[in-house]
Amino acid sequence: MFGKNWVSGTATIVAVNIVRVSSDGQTPTREFAADIVVPGIDPFRAKLAEPRWTTDFWPPTAREIRGVLREAKSGAVRFDMKDPRNSYKHHGDAAADAFRATLEQPPNPPAG
Repeated sequence: MFGKNWVSGTATIVAVNIVRVSSDGQTPTREFAADIVVPGIDPFRAKLAEPRWTTDFWPPTAREIRGVLREAKSGAVRFDMKDPRNSYKHHGDAAADAFRATLEQPPNPPAG
């Protein structure tokens, strides 16, 4: 981003909290407690907000590791949207590939 110095790192998700749910009850907004590891500084724990204004985010669950960015001056941390682990599309593609592979396997033998 303009005027910012973002450094890549990883986050191990420790806890997930639903902050609110849309009025139709369909869309939760989450926040994440995570242990952050960024080169050059000691590991630390931080709160990550769910990215806004994107339709390509796959929310993590506890114990998952995800790519993050840390802004050197302010210490702000956010999900790295270039990391495929954070991508809804990436997870959808992997699920579709697994489904196609299952269809190509021979049937299970009948029981009995």
